[in-house]
Amino acid sequence: MIARPMPKLAKIHKVCREVLPDGRTVYRVRFPAGTVSHRFQDGSVRRRTTYKQKRFTNERSARDFATDLNREHRGTGEETHLVSEGAKRALVLMVPKVRKRGESLESLLTDLSGALDALESLRDPNTGKAPRLLDAVQDYAKLIRPTLGTEATRDEVELYLDETDKRASTGNIQEDSARDTRNRLKRFLGSKLSLQPLGFFATDAGTKALEKWLDGLPVGPTTFNNYRRHLSIFFGWAVKNSKLPRNPCAQIEERRKKRSEEQEAEIITPAEFRSLLLVASGSLAGVSEDERWSPGLLAGVALQGFCGIRAKEMTRLDWKAVDFEEGQVLVSKGQGKTRKGRLIPLPEACRAWLKDFAGKNGPVVPGEYQKKLSGLRAIMRSPSQITRTAPGFVPSEMPDNSLRHSFATYHLALHKSEALTSRLMGNSPGVLRDNYEALVLRAPRLAPEWFNVKP
Repeated sequence: MIARPMPKLAKIHKVCREVLPDGRTVYRVRFPAGTVSHRFQDGSVRRRTTYKQKRFTNERSARDFATDLNREHRGTGEETHLVSEGAKRALVLMVPKVRKRGESLESLLTDLSGALDALESLRDPNTGKAPRLLDAVQDYAKLIRPTLGTEATRDEVELYLDETDKRASTGNIQEDSARDTRNRLKRFLGSKLSLQPLGFFATDAGTKALEKWLDGLPVGPTTFNNYRRHLSIFFGWAVKNSKLPRNPCAQIEERRKKRSEEQEAEIITPAEFRSLLLVASGSLAGVSEDERWSPGLLAGVALQGFCGIRAKEMTRLDWKAVDFEEGQVLVSKGQGKTRKGRLIPLPEACRAWLKDFAGKNGPVVPGEYQKKLSGLRAIMRSPSQITRTAPGFVPSEMPDNSLRHSFATYHLALHKSEALTSRLMGNSPGVLRDNYEALVLRAPRLAPEWFNVKP
């Protein structure tokens, strides 16, 4: 930018005597106060000097004031009068800061002069007003604030986790969800990547570094997606609070499972389901004597397999929510993972397995249900010799979450409605397709048999 020289100021007038209409005599001193610029249609800019005047009741005071102005005018140059006292103080404060940055005050003022000329070109022809430099700087600061991201990522994660804990303590989110969030992000906090400034993740390099860190986790697709989801929620929180301009996880794709035999192994057959129910009831030979077996798990296994209820939701379910007469189960907002209530039909086969529990009060499953359920799966994988030969027993690999996956697969095959199945499971149709829709040829054939498994 080229700095334009300031116009020469007219000399300070001498003291002028003036008689007011009321007869009083005053002494007036007229002196330059600054410049005003005018931009014409041809693009040219002209400046003119503006003046102020000060009146005194006696001549001596007026002459002393004029003398001081003339002395300052001669000693510091004509342009001094263009700078207000406030601006002079600002320049004095700026000098050491400018020198510290290795710049000269002259170069800075040159840039400022060019900035003022740029603002002058934006003068409103109707009002005659031009934007103030301070206003322009403040507006720009607000604009770039989200992109700065100078805060340490580790500190921001800790702040986010503190807010998450507070939300859990007030009941806004489940405590299990808050605990899972902390466990996932704790691993991120232990990495060197968390030492980067938060703004680093708004760059392409930051996104690639984050994706590389996720790819380096020794986990499968599902766990990878869980870590990505929790990081995405954190960065979304940062965007919402104007700490980042964008969420880097939006550019990192989820990992999808292979649709092959691997997916088929996540469900079990109706025969395996019936065998698991018999093991849970303790009615098969040798099961109740097995140290891996725990009593009171039959209701949980039945409701998970026939209704698709999550294992974690089972730990919050009370018998009051199971209506045997109407044939339905209510998973309320406070019990579901998504905090949305849902009403699930209770199949006739399920009621047959749970007939002895009708009218019961209290929790549906015992404490440490998931841990005890792992014991049942272990029996299904490697039963004792007595159990293996017991009538009705069918061994199974029993993969994790196989009951819920099997319900989704067979219910979808039977009813052919993604909307209905996903609603009963408390998921969206997209989540259903990605995670629970096992593509096996025998599902349509076995679906009616699954929901008709009886004691």
